[in-house]
Amino acid sequence: MFLRLMVAFRGYEVVASPHGIRVIVGDVQGKGLAAVETAAVVLGAFREAAHDEPNLVGLGERLERSLARELEGEKFVTAILAEIGARHEVVFLDYGHPAPMVVRQDGAVDFPQPLAYALPLGLGVHAGEGPKPYRVAFAPGEQLLLYTDGVTEARDEDGRFYPVGERVHLLKDPDAHRALEALRADLAQHAGGPPHDDAAMLLLRYHGHGEGKSVPLA
Repeated sequence: MFLRLMVAFRGYEVVASPHGIRVIVGDVQGKGLAAVETAAVVLGAFREAAHDEPNLVGLGERLERSLARELEGEKFVTAILAEIGARHEVVFLDYGHPAPMVVRQDGAVDFPQPLAYALPLGLGVHAGEGPKPYRVAFAPGEQLLLYTDGVTEARDEDGRFYPVGERVHLLKDPDAHRALEALRADLAQHAGGPPHDDAAMLLLRYHGHGEGKSVPLA
């Protein structure tokens, strides 16, 4: 399998693990140095656990324990974990994060949802059962866009949210770099400038089989 990805903003990590390509996109509550430190904890724990844990549930539990040692009060991190392995599917684990966008070969758009919603990372360690993984078809020629709510909650001058699902035509460029840059520029135009909230987008394209790995373009 060969994946090509393009990143417009921060708040992500991608690891080529023995269990497949593993990805996290997250959004830390708060601003400033404390938020930066929390993000560093999450991404550091993810890099280590992504190689060790045989499934996403175990990976998520590792992240919860790491955050529990660091976070104070009601701080939290919304996040979505994804795993793309040998089969034509992607497995998600959603911690209170916006649904991913899957672009099919015919241009149709899906926003797959978990069967049940879970608390963000940092709030669920003492709340009993965590999120359940869910599987979604993901075949060669298709695209996966992961993002934070700073994208979908960006408003125009009339207060309308950014309709990311209606902008799929911007991702048709064969060059992933240009495609995501076009989406980023359209988001800024919609919001009348850079979005007020942190906005992160990660685009992954499934280019078929082989022994390649994910290739960062930026």
